[in-house]
Amino acid sequence: MSSWIEAKSTAQHMNDVGKYDDAIKILQDFLLAARGDDQLCATAELGTVLTDQGCLKAALNTLEHTLESDATLYPSDHPFCLQLRMQACRLRPVVKASFNGVLQEVSVIYQTFSALDGIGDLDTCRTLTRSIAQISINITYTALLFMINDLHDRISIHQLKASIAWQIPAFWGLMQEGRVREALAVAQNYVRLLNTSTAQQNGLEDMRFSSAIEMVESIIESPNAVPVWKATAVGELLHLRNKVNEPGWERVNFLEAEAIRLFQSEGHTHAAVDIRLRQACNRVGQSILNLTTELLQEIQGCFQVYEKNNAPGPYSRAVTLMLSSIPPGQGFDLRVSLLDIYSQLSDITGAELENVVLKVRHLSNWLSHSTRSSQVIESARSIDELIDVRDCRWVKGMIANVTSNAYNLLGDGENALEWAKSAVDRWGEVFRLERAGATLMVLLAMLNKCGGFRPPGVREAIDFAEREISHHLGEGLFLAAFEKMAVLAGSIFLPKGDERGGTCLDSMEECLQNLPGKATPDEVNYCKAQLHQLRGQILMGTELDHEVTDSRNEHFEQAVAFYMKARNPVSAACARQIQANALYTTFQARVPPSWSVLRRCIELSDIAKDVFEALDNTLMLAESARLCGFFQFKAWSHGFVSGDTALASLRKADQASAERRAEVSILASFEAVSRKQKFVMTSGIEDTHARALAVCQLEGRMADLWDWIQCAKARSVGDQLTNQFPMQATLNDDIMRDPEMKALCEEEEAVTQQMTAADPVVRLKLRSDLHLIHVKMAGYPLLRQALDLRKSTPVSISEIRDLGQKMKCNAGGMEVVFVDWVDLGGTIWTVALKSDTPPQVVSCGITVNEVKAWKQQWLDVQDGGRLAAFFVDDEYDEDEPDYCLRSIDKLVASLHDLTSKGELLVFCPTNVLHSIPLHALWVEDSTPVIQRNPVIYSASLTTFWQCYRRSELTGSISTNLGLNMAGVYEPRGDRKFSSEQHAEQSNVYTTLDQLAERYGGKSISGQAVTAECFKQMMETSIMFHFHGHCRLDQPTLGDQSLELADELLPIRRVFEMKLQSPHITLVACDSALQVISAGDEPLGVVTALLCAGASSVLGTIWPTLSSTGRDFSGEFYSDVVDQYRQSLKRGSSPTIVNLAEALRRAVLALRTRRKTRQPYHWAAFVLHGSSSITLPHAFIPERRVNT
Repeated sequence: MSSWIEAKSTAQHMNDVGKYDDAIKILQDFLLAARGDDQLCATAELGTVLTDQGCLKAALNTLEHTLESDATLYPSDHPFCLQLRMQACRLRPVVKASFNGVLQEVSVIYQTFSALDGIGDLDTCRTLTRSIAQISINITYTALLFMINDLHDRISIHQLKASIAWQIPAFWGLMQEGRVREALAVAQNYVRLLNTSTAQQNGLEDMRFSSAIEMVESIIESPNAVPVWKATAVGELLHLRNKVNEPGWERVNFLEAEAIRLFQSEGHTHAAVDIRLRQACNRVGQSILNLTTELLQEIQGCFQVYEKNNAPGPYSRAVTLMLSSIPPGQGFDLRVSLLDIYSQLSDITGAELENVVLKVRHLSNWLSHSTRSSQVIESARSIDELIDVRDCRWVKGMIANVTSNAYNLLGDGENALEWAKSAVDRWGEVFRLERAGATLMVLLAMLNKCGGFRPPGVREAIDFAEREISHHLGEGLFLAAFEKMAVLAGSIFLPKGDERGGTCLDSMEECLQNLPGKATPDEVNYCKAQLHQLRGQILMGTELDHEVTDSRNEHFEQAVAFYMKARNPVSAACARQIQANALYTTFQARVPPSWSVLRRCIELSDIAKDVFEALDNTLMLAESARLCGFFQFKAWSHGFVSGDTALASLRKADQASAERRAEVSILASFEAVSRKQKFVMTSGIEDTHARALAVCQLEGRMADLWDWIQCAKARSVGDQLTNQFPMQATLNDDIMRDPEMKALCEEEEAVTQQMTAADPVVRLKLRSDLHLIHVKMAGYPLLRQALDLRKSTPVSISEIRDLGQKMKCNAGGMEVVFVDWVDLGGTIWTVALKSDTPPQVVSCGITVNEVKAWKQQWLDVQDGGRLAAFFVDDEYDEDEPDYCLRSIDKLVASLHDLTSKGELLVFCPTNVLHSIPLHALWVEDSTPVIQRNPVIYSASLTTFWQCYRRSELTGSISTNLGLNMAGVYEPRGDRKFSSEQHAEQSNVYTTLDQLAERYGGKSISGQAVTAECFKQMMETSIMFHFHGHCRLDQPTLGDQSLELADELLPIRRVFEMKLQSPHITLVACDSALQVISAGDEPLGVVTALLCAGASSVLGTIWPTLSSTGRDFSGEFYSDVVDQYRQSLKRGSSPTIVNLAEALRRAVLALRTRRKTRQPYHWAAFVLHGSSSITLPHAFIPERRVNT
């Protein structure tokens, strides 16, 4: 065995030139027989080599194994044991992502070592070996203090200064003794400390860039330094590439070429590559356009060098450097690829803390420039679950802050406020600067929550902001104070015309003067831009003349220039958008209207839109596209542009809105639909649709009008249905014939399946993988078509015609007419589409407000909770002129000419019409629509198309799925049963048992219908029937529920079910009532079931008597089975049951009976989704069919 001195020298040289595996083998071989101090020293060296290589977890395991296995061989204060313990402490938070207890342990180690006999200043150490241990402990201790101060807990300035005070004297002492290796280690540590946030704190001014340069140049000029040490010194200094304005930087630039030459001459495996990669990153940082194919290939070549030489640590640092060099908001696909590489490397290195910090910083950057809030929320919440505030305070605070920002962008002030307050609490007084940023999120959330200017919320927000501003100014946090002043001015004072706006801008000006030296140049430029933008905005409310207009435009131009100087293209584009709005006020004031001014508005908004599109900023792209569409619409209305130009711009606005809605699809189903609907209400997309409809109507574009109607209706529900639906069969066949497309689809399917079962952190990586797959798929026209289908692209007129023909064939020749109602200028119009004829558009001659007034008078609950007038109006029969429904028959009057008797009518109401029993209105004398035609309702034709396709699947589903029935008709604490109700309870349960027995199904009732049982039955049904109560008295629609035996089942939980495309019948109070939000967006039990997988849902749109529900059920299922039996006799394949026809006959049967002849009995039952269902053979056993 060679001596320790020989083994150490050889291993250190191998490590110096990046031959880590060789160095590790030398040390491991030596350790096989080493004992005593040599064993400890060799273990310490092995830990150092493994750390340099990047195998941090292996290094920690090695150190801890030696400390545990040899604990009894050495005293606890043995200097080399203390060195090993300190090395382990340095690695532990990095590997375990936790600082819990680390500071206490390292303090004990440091104090114990310092108290050893002969330990003091480095130049008084008695032995070389001990001084090496002392250097190692000092370096590790200092690095740990700085890391803890950066990420977890503040260290006192006194302690930090004391921890670094030794470095410069020790360096020069070591150089004087010719101990260049140890001096280099000190210099490397000094350079790395300079690169931390802690080094920028007040009180550490003694840490200077110039001192680092002096150290480096001393090593370079030392006759005792070997070439690789000289080159290493320069390489370390280049980590400070952002300090370009510091003295001496030019000298370092000249040394790059010399460092590369020296590394190559010494045979270093990757150091020359390190420098070349850093040069490439500098070029990318200057402009993403510099990332040419050639440069990308060069970078990939660098990465291959790291892989070849098994250097995961340098490889990870290179990836991190590359990520930090990509300009903000750009190169998203490249970022995803690099993060994927880093994540894989972290599995090798074990650098969990760095991995988490990098992900959080990436999420923050991604959110600021792409505003993909939902993806950020999902990812941030998953990371938050992994660590505790005791592990890493900075990360926990950052996660909460990022999540709050994401919720703010979604318009969810309540959740945003909760997370912002959490960030404030997590950072507390430990991270004052970060805490100040979190209070900005609190302010934004408060304004978001109060919805603008509504008191008292806005007053509380102003008071909070003013308190925080005063606090910040007292602490010298001028940037934090400036940011809150900007919110007060831009979000409250200026929009309200409050005179405090001008005062606030003056205070911001004063604050700005104090920023240099206390903020980065980018932050200073950003603040200058904000101030110019706000000064431009304040002039929007003044009387316009040329001087004001010029001054306002100059402020906006300056704002854009400073934003770009701050490398913030998103804010620059926002400024252009605001400038366009400001210029539009000039257009409004000009008489006659000026095309040149409006054209400039369009140009400015187009500039902003192009930037947002390039940056994939979905939120701002939706708004800028909407603004472009608005300006083009105004240009059309003044005759400046054609209808084609206006519609093309409005179409882009609708597409951008669809992208924004699609972005929240990753949330839970109920949350996704409700958030999308909120987006419709707040995004102005309704106005875009109204403008497009106006253009189509006035120019007689009937086909375009039909298309825009489909765009405007129920897109959020359609999004959820397409998210779950398989690819169209013919499209799928074409794709599967191409090997490349097939491989991409299989890859996508595999990743999608993994995401379903993966934990949240793994899902973050898989979502990135899926994004890259979709980018590749978009390059194939057929795959791009499939992706468009998933975005719930509205069904085309040719697709709906094809569907009509298919339905006609399946229904024995029954024609299908698709009937939309649409609000055009406040008047309701009917739009009918039949076979190959163009859409027919007819005015109903009744306004939206008139229908709303009718609904309020007849259907809404009266004062004091009294039953609506419609349900107690027995004074008139429905065939009398004064009966309430007769006053709104004009809503369907046009169907007399647009449709024929016996045709299937697919009704797509709008707005308030979702609450009107359109099928009960008279289409001709004494003939309600339902008597003349079978009717089915759908939120939109796109939704109907999706549900019909889903219903076709049931024929191929396993016959293990069947007809299941459940009933819960029980008294509650707030609902006592009379003797009649007890009798009805018995009747309900008996009826269910009889129906199930008659048709081969299963039934459960009463206390047996638990939530779990209910869910299991629904998920294993082709047809499911429920008789019970639906509670719609909750203030939040998502909390409305079905009554079960053991609990209330809220709508949000129904969304989470995974149904097998069944038909569902709900005989429950108000079960089919759809509360309609802005944009014709329904949200209720029907929507929940359709989104959960149902193909059709039959329910009631107002409370019904339980006995009426029993009578209806008997008639309905009797007809279903009769159709099924007739189909089997004909030998039809597949076996299709017309649910709309079964509903029609059941309703008409009720109408003929005296006790249920009034419309409020029979008109309550409506069918949503698909009009038919394909049932498997032997769905009803043969003995039941013939019963």
